[in-house]
Parts: sequence; structure tokens; C-alpha cells
Amino acid sequence: MRSRSFSLSLLVVTAVATIASCSTEKAAGPKACCDQPKTPPGVPGFTVIKDDASGPSDGQVVKIRVALKQKTKRDDIYPAMQFLYRYAMTRESFEPTTFEGEFFTSEGEAQVGSNPAAKIWRERGDSGPKCENNIPLEFAEQIDKAFAYSLNRAVPEDLNDSCHLDTKKKQPRFDDKFAHKATYKVDAAKQSVEVTYPYLETGKDEYVKSISFNNAMTYWAEFTSTMFNKAPNLKELTYSGLLNDEPVMKITVTRAEFDAKLSTVQETIASYAAITFAKLGLHKTDDKGALKEQEQQKTKTYKAALSFLPKDHVFISPKLKA
Repeated sequence: MRSRSFSLSLLVVTAVATIASCSTEKAAGPKACCDQPKTPPGVPGFTVIKDDASGPSDGQVVKIRVALKQKTKRDDIYPAMQFLYRYAMTRESFEPTTFEGEFFTSEGEAQVGSNPAAKIWRERGDSGPKCENNIPLEFAEQIDKAFAYSLNRAVPEDLNDSCHLDTKKKQPRFDDKFAHKATYKVDAAKQSVEVTYPYLETGKDEYVKSISFNNAMTYWAEFTSTMFNKAPNLKELTYSGLLNDEPVMKITVTRAEFDAKLSTVQETIASYAAITFAKLGLHKTDDKGALKEQEQQKTKTYKAALSFLPKDHVFISPKLKA
């Protein structure tokens, strides 16, 4: 009887020890939901949050959600989308017939699955993917692109290549080596930019001998309109026109001033040009008269525009011919 009691006690002790041993072991960490492809150098990393595949092996519909591991700029997301697309297309023996890949800025947003920062997809029958990029440009990027548009250097968006699969090489320009170039300086804290523009002879790296008030103002109006329209976060623009390395014009405009009074300057001038052209067609004036009338209207419109601005924000050199 005593022997049996001892055996039971030993059994209980052993069981307790086993339970205690188990409880001290570390619990296994959460297992990743899916395969985690490793992005190559230079491609923004991401974590796969959801990977759904349905249908037969030769006709799958694949939907993948990923969360970016770091803050990613707008242009940098394209390599990540391209990588995810290639991964989804090549990981099995057969390509999915339909694919959708969504990028989110956090794992929480990816779990919810609404309003992706970017998206790449290919529907059944499509020859290639399509992309949607909802990442806003940072201020410096906005200014860089707006400045390029102002100089007619911007590369237009290819609507047939929304995923940027076709890498375009930068084409050299005749003025790349000019000593005199238009430049800009950004103040990110104030969300302002200062543009310096030299008035050069067409196709030459030398200043014009002289420039009229209307011509100088035309450059200003075009730059101001393009910069404010292409850079939505721009709050203030200072434009300096140079002649022989000296400013002959310096004008500072805030967005509020542009929106209220200056955004229609070019339209006003274009509308009056249409009127003088019509007069010319009806033989109510000749070429010389039409040109004179148009220049007078330009001067009137530009001076009216400048009158809306604070006097200390406008400098016009007497060197500008009327």
C-alpha cells in the first residue's frame, strides 16, 4: 500500500514538473501570413499582409496587399510595383489570369484595405499591367517638376505606360552647357521659391541687347502661372529677370494674390488678341495697327496686374523699354 502511494506521488510530481517546464518555454511568435519576397537593392521594401489566390492553377485570380516598410516618394514606388508584379507572375507554373497588387503606408491600413497609396493590376486579356499612384509629390519635387514645365523640359506622362515600364533616357539639350541658365532656390519651411531667369538670345548663350517691358512681363506671367498651377503647395514665388547678370525685374507673388487677381492675366491677353485678329479679318485695321493695339492692351493688362501687389514686392528697371 505504501509502495503504491509513493508511485502515485512520484507521478504527480513528474506531471507538475513537466507542466512547469512547458510554461517557461517562449511562446512562438506570430507567423507571417504569406511568403515574403525580398526586394532587390534600390527598391522600397514591403511586407505582404494578405495574399489571396483563387481558381484553378491555370486560371488563378491573385490579390496581394502589402505595407511599405519606409516612407516612399512618389516616383520611387514604381520599381516596387514592378517587382511585385513580376513576383506574382512568375512564382507559379502558370501566370494568374487576373492580378491586383495594393500598396499601403502601414500594416494597419493594409489590414483595412481601403484607399491604397498605389495599385498595380492586370485584368484578364490585358497585355500588360496598369498602375495608379496616389502618393503626393513632396514640395521640392513639386517645384522641380513645375520648373521643368516652365522651361518646356518636362517629360509628359505616358498614358499608355502608367507603370513606367519604359525607362526613358534623359535627352541632351543644346543649352545644357550654357553658362547662363534659369535657376531656382527652394525654401521648404516657407513653401516658397525664388526663380532667376536670364533673358538670352534665342539659341545662344548670350544676353539679348535689350528687352521690352511687355516681353519681360510675358516671361513672368508664363512662369508664375505654370509654377502655381503645377506646384499645389507653393505659397510664394519670387521671379527675377536678368539682363547682363543684373536684375531688371523682380516680382514677388503669393498664392492668395495669384488666385485672386493674377491667374487670368494670360487669358485676358489671349482674349484681346482674338479680338484684334477678328478686326484684322474684317479689314477694320491693318497688321501694323493690330500689333500696336495688341501691345497697348498687353501693357495695360500687365500694369493693372502689378498694381494689385504691394509696392515693395515689385521692382521694374527703367532699362525695360516700353
